[in-house]
Amino acid sequence: MNAIENSIEDETLDQDTAVIKDKKPKKKHRFLKKFAIFIILVTIAILTLGFVFPGLLWTKNLGVSYTKQDYDSFLAKAQYTKDTTPIGDSKDDYTYKYGETAALNAKFTSAELTAFVNYNRPSYFAVKNVQIRINKDGTIDAAGTVNVDYVLNEILGGKFSRQQIVKEIPALGILPSNVNLSLNIEGSVINNSASFSLNSIAVQGIPIPDQYSKSSEGISIATTGINNLISKSSANSGANINKLAVENENIVLEGKFPTSLTRQIK
Repeated sequence: MNAIENSIEDETLDQDTAVIKDKKPKKKHRFLKKFAIFIILVTIAILTLGFVFPGLLWTKNLGVSYTKQDYDSFLAKAQYTKDTTPIGDSKDDYTYKYGETAALNAKFTSAELTAFVNYNRPSYFAVKNVQIRINKDGTIDAAGTVNVDYVLNEILGGKFSRQQIVKEIPALGILPSNVNLSLNIEGSVINNSASFSLNSIAVQGIPIPDQYSKSSEGISIATTGINNLISKSSANSGANINKLAVENENIVLEGKFPTSLTRQIK
C-alpha cells in the first residue's frame, strides 16, 4: 500500500510540476500580449498627436518636393559657386571666404529655395529639414527644425531666455535644443531693411497666441533681429539686397551678392 501511495504521490507531484511548468509560459504569453497592446496604443496616441498638432513630433509637411537639380538650378541662377560641406561640428572651426560680389536679378521657385537651404549644409547649420512654400496670395509658409539658442541669441538678441518663454506659454513645456517651427509671413526686404507681418507661428505644433506673435512689440523684436542678420551677412559677405519680394509665386532677388563661398579649416 505504501508503495502504491508513494507511486500515486509521485505521480501527483509530477502532475503538479507539469501544471506549474504550463502556467509559466501562459503568464509570459499574457504579459507579452499586454505589452504588445500597450505599444500599439502608445503608437496610435503618438500618431494621433502628430496629426492633430503637425510639428509636435516631426516637422510640418508643406508638400514641397525638391531634387538635387533644384539645388543646381538655384546656384546657376544665383551665379554662385559653393564648396563641399565641412565635416566639423562647429562653425568656429572654419574660416568663411566669399568671392567678389556681382549684380544679380533672379527669380527662385519654392523647390529651388527649399533645396538650397537643405543641400550641402554642415551639421552645425541652425536650421534643418526645411520646406519653403510661396503661396498665390503673396504669403510664405516655412517649416523646419530650428536651433533654439540660435533664435534666442542671433534673432532675438538674447532678450529672452528659455525659462521666460515657457513661463509665458506653459503649453510649450521644457524647450529642447531644437524645435519644430512653422510659420506664415508676408513682407519684403528693400535696401537691406526688412518689413513683414507674421500671420501665424507654431512651435512643436503648438500655435503661439496672437497676443505675442502679432503684437507690435513682437513684430518689432523679430524685424530688428532679421535686420541684424542682414547687417551681419552684408558685413561678412559684401552682399547688398536691393529687393527681396514675392512675385507670382516666386521670390525675386535683386542686388549684389558674392559669387562663391569657400570654408577652410582654421
